Amino acid sequence: MASVSDRGPGVLVVDDDPANLLTVEAALGNLASSVVTVRSGRAALRRLLTQDFAVILLDVQMPGLDGFQTAELIRRRPRLRHVPIIFVTAHYRDEDDILRGYALGAVDFLFKPIVLEVLRSKVSVFVQLQDRAAQIRQQAEQLLELERLELIRSLAAERQEWEAEALRQESRRKDDFLALLGHELRNPLSPLVTGLELIGGYGIGHEGLDRTCRAMDRQVRQLIRLVDDLLDVSRISRGQITLQRGPVDLAQVVDHAVQSLRPVIAEYEHELVIEDGGALLAVDGDEVRLAQVITNLVNNAARYTAQGGLIRVTLERDGDSALLRVADNGRGISPEMLERVFDPYVREETTGPGMGLGLPLVRQLVTIHGGTVEVASPGRGKGAEFRVRLPLLQTVSQLDVRAQPSSAAEPCAAVDGLIVDAPLDVVVVEDEKDLREALQELLTAWGHRVRVAEDGEKGLAEILADPPAVALVDVCMPGLDGYSLATRVRAALGTASPTLVALTGFGRAEDRSRSRQAGFDTHLVKPARAEQLRRVLRRRGDVREDGVFDT
Repeated sequence: MASVSDRGPGVLVVDDDPANLLTVEAALGNLASSVVTVRSGRAALRRLLTQDFAVILLDVQMPGLDGFQTAELIRRRPRLRHVPIIFVTAHYRDEDDILRGYALGAVDFLFKPIVLEVLRSKVSVFVQLQDRAAQIRQQAEQLLELERLELIRSLAAERQEWEAEALRQESRRKDDFLALLGHELRNPLSPLVTGLELIGGYGIGHEGLDRTCRAMDRQVRQLIRLVDDLLDVSRISRGQITLQRGPVDLAQVVDHAVQSLRPVIAEYEHELVIEDGGALLAVDGDEVRLAQVITNLVNNAARYTAQGGLIRVTLERDGDSALLRVADNGRGISPEMLERVFDPYVREETTGPGMGLGLPLVRQLVTIHGGTVEVASPGRGKGAEFRVRLPLLQTVSQLDVRAQPSSAAEPCAAVDGLIVDAPLDVVVVEDEKDLREALQELLTAWGHRVRVAEDGEKGLAEILADPPAVALVDVCMPGLDGYSLATRVRAALGTASPTLVALTGFGRAEDRSRSRQAGFDTHLVKPARAEQLRRVLRRRGDVREDGVFDT
C-alpha cells in the first residue's frame, strides 16, 4: 500500500463510467506524475487515505455515494479540506447543482462531453500549483534545516568560546598560583642560600661540615633550578618572556655555560669534552637564555649518565645554521619515548631528580630563537644525542666585541676567611625573620654597617631618619609594602635617596616593571646569590635598562 505523499502531485479521477475514465486517463497521462482512476465515491475515500493529489475530478452522478456526498465526506477530513475538487456533470445548466458544488468547496465545473483541451488546461494549473507548493515546502524545510544547523553552529561556537574563556581563566589562575608558589618557595630558600654562604665564609675547615654544606648547596641549587624551570615554562607558554637579543658568539656561551656546570660534572666524575673547531659562530640571541639551553642539555646528560661517563659537546657550522650537539653514553631513550621527550612533565622514569621540565624549556627557548631541536638515541643503555640548530648571522661584522670581566681586584680585605668590602651603611627591610637575620649576619661579615626593620613602616622611618647608602627592601610585606615604601622614599629624599634594591620571589617581567615604576634601582629575585648582593653593593646605581645589574 502506498503511503501518503509518496508519489508526488497526482490526479484522482472518480467516475462510474469506465469509458470516461479511460478517456480522461489518456488525456492526462503525460501531464501529472500519476493518474489514479476509481469508479465510486467509497473507492475514492479509501484511496485518499493513502495518497495526496493535486486535484480531484469528481463525477456528480454516481450510484451509492454521489459526487456531492463524496465531496462532503472528503471535506470533513482536515488533511483533505483544501484539496481542489473539479466537479464533472452532464447537467449543463443546473444552477442548484452548481451552487451546491461551490458550497462544498468546488473550484470549478466541467460539463460533459468534456473538451479535452479545456480539461488539460484546468488540471495543469492545479498540478503546477501543487508542484510549486511542493517546492516551497522543500525550500522551507531546507531553510529550517539551515537555521537548525546555524543554531547548532552558533551554540557550538558559544560553547567553544565559553570553554576557551574558562580555560583562559583557569590558565590565569594557574599562572597566578605558579607565581605565588615561586615566591613562597623562594622565601625559605633565601635564608638557606645566605646561611650556606655565611658558613662557607667562616672557614671552619671541618671535613664533615664541608661535605654537608656542599650537599646542601647542591640540593638548594637544584630546588632553585626546578622553581625557575617551572616558572619559565609557564611564562613562555603565555608569551611573557622577552628576549634581550643581540649578536652572540656561541662558543663563548658554551664556555660560560659549561664552566657553571663544572661542579656537577665533577660530582658525577664524568669526562666532559668540548669541540668547537675554533670557528666564529655568531647568532642573534639572548646570551642568558641560550646559556640556559646549553646548561639544561648538559645537566640532563650528566644526570642520566652513570658515574664516570662521557659527555661530548660539539659546536660546528651546518650550512646557514650553527649546530650544537650534546651527546652522552648514558641510559639512552626508548623509541616510544623519543616523540614525547620534549613534552612537559614527561619522564621515562618515575624516580630521579627533576619534574620533566628541562627539555620542554629547551625546545621552547630554541623555538623562540628561530631554531630547532631534535633528539636521537639507539635505544635504552646506548646513550643519546640532542641537536640544536640556530640561524647564523649573515656577516661576522654583526658580532659585538663584548668586554671581558675586569681582573682588577675590587677594594676589599680578607678577614677570618671572609671577603670584607669597603663598609657601607645598609638597611634591610624584611618581614621574614630568618632571612632578615641571615642577611644581617652576612652583610655584617662583609664589613658593612647594617640596620634592620621588620615591616614597611619601620623600614621607612629608619631610611628617612638616617638615609643609608643601600636599602634592601622586600616588596611583599603586610601593611606598607615595598613598592609603596620606595615611592615614599623617592618623594621624600629625591636625589639623596639611597640605592633601592627590591627583594622578591616574583621574577616576571611585569614584576620588574612595577619595581622600576615604584622607584627601585634594581630587582633581585630570591634567593639572591652572594655574588649578586656583592655586585649591588659594589656597583650601586650602575643599572641596565631592564633593571638588573650588569653581570
